[in-house]
Amino acid sequence: MLSTLEILLPVFALIFAGFVCRRRNLLGPAAASELNRFVVWLALPALLFDTMAHSTWRQLDQPAFIATFSIACAGVFVVVLIARLASGRHLADASVDAIAASYPNTGYIGFPLGLLAFGKASLTPTTIATILVACVLFALAIVLIEAGLQTERTPHKLGAKVLWRLVKNPLIASPIVGVLVASAGVSLPQSAETFLKLLSGAASPCALVSLGLFLAEKRPAAEGTSGSVTSLVLTAIKLIAQPALA
Repeated sequence: MLSTLEILLPVFALIFAGFVCRRRNLLGPAAASELNRFVVWLALPALLFDTMAHSTWRQLDQPAFIATFSIACAGVFVVVLIARLASGRHLADASVDAIAASYPNTGYIGFPLGLLAFGKASLTPTTIATILVACVLFALAIVLIEAGLQTERTPHKLGAKVLWRLVKNPLIASPIVGVLVASAGVSLPQSAETFLKLLSGAASPCALVSLGLFLAEKRPAAEGTSGSVTSLVLTAIKLIAQPALA
């Protein structure tokens, strides 16, 4: 029990630090979005690239982990999507609910928790999980949302739109480039290695502080209780049903 608390406390302490800084107005209203942009466009891509560039094919060859993770995410996504459609929800809205229930926060929570619990051995599987979420789960959600909104009526245009969004995503491009570097046997200069280590070291703390800043933002109260109930149900599915399925 104490060992679990020792792992969790630093993570929640960083989230709480961001929360307090925003509520005390030590950081302004734009801090959450700007820090999030730093994580998404610089720090986390550096971590993903660095991890993949130094991974071996033996480390990447984890079919059991990939299958288990994919089945858990896809299973929850499909079940929630069908349930929401059956309740009369529009396809686009049902897809958003499904991604909310099935999306594991591997980038912001997975990396720091994995590092604290398992050390550097957790970096490769966490990166694989992040790629699966971005390439498969997000791609499926985008297709369903676009189909529901009918913004693109031709399949090839829809496919091109989804592919372009994936290519532009730094959380997808950076690990793929890292794999190519590792496959080619390219050795990075020491200055580049130091740059990546410094930048990637900021990913986890900045991501957690950014999460705290986001949680501290005051939002208008939702009309009625249905929205709150739905959020609680989707959160329970994410935190209880999905891990149980895995």
